[in-house]
Amino acid sequence: MRTTIPLVITFVVGLIMLGEAFIPHWMYRIVTENILEWGVILAAAAFVLGLINLIQVNLPKVLAREPEWGYKLVMLVALVATLVVGFMGGGDRLSNGQAYKWVFDFVFVPLNATMFALLAFYIASAAFRAFRARNMEATVLLVAAVVVMIGRVPIGEQISERLPQIVNWLMEVPNTAARRAIFIGAALGAVATGLRIILGIERSHLGGD
Repeated sequence: MRTTIPLVITFVVGLIMLGEAFIPHWMYRIVTENILEWGVILAAAAFVLGLINLIQVNLPKVLAREPEWGYKLVMLVALVATLVVGFMGGGDRLSNGQAYKWVFDFVFVPLNATMFALLAFYIASAAFRAFRARNMEATVLLVAAVVVMIGRVPIGEQISERLPQIVNWLMEVPNTAARRAIFIGAALGAVATGLRIILGIERSHLGGD
């Protein structure tokens, strides 16, 4: 029953939400909107469970002084502090002058920018490895990347007046075609995954093996 009931609920709800694209009746839309609202509530409950799991996993490691426990302690202290100032601020917590607003603007935003700045070095390293002309595909990628990078800077116009036009063509035609192909493939994959979940073929969301 632990497996059957969730599968039946998933199948029924999946069919109802799938029918939203084919049944334009206003009463049917009311039903689907209510289901979406329940989904938001369940997502909020999942955040609470994630918070509890985060504490259960990291707090014992801090108490046991396991390797890198200091980082986990900082995370837990920041978590509790953010929750406290958020609850204290209430509905006005995002207003200027509130502690929660200050934490978001002067702690979270700089840390987020720092993380992306560090990721830039990994992106540069990955680009260096990807742009090695080992075969025809990598050579085409390397040549296109060099042309785009040179054409996007002022020196590109000094080299050739047509270079920016070539860059625009590369970005608007081959790049757009490749992106659309990727998006179509991702959409087909999402449809296939959704059908596998609705039909009960994919059961990883139920836990276990």
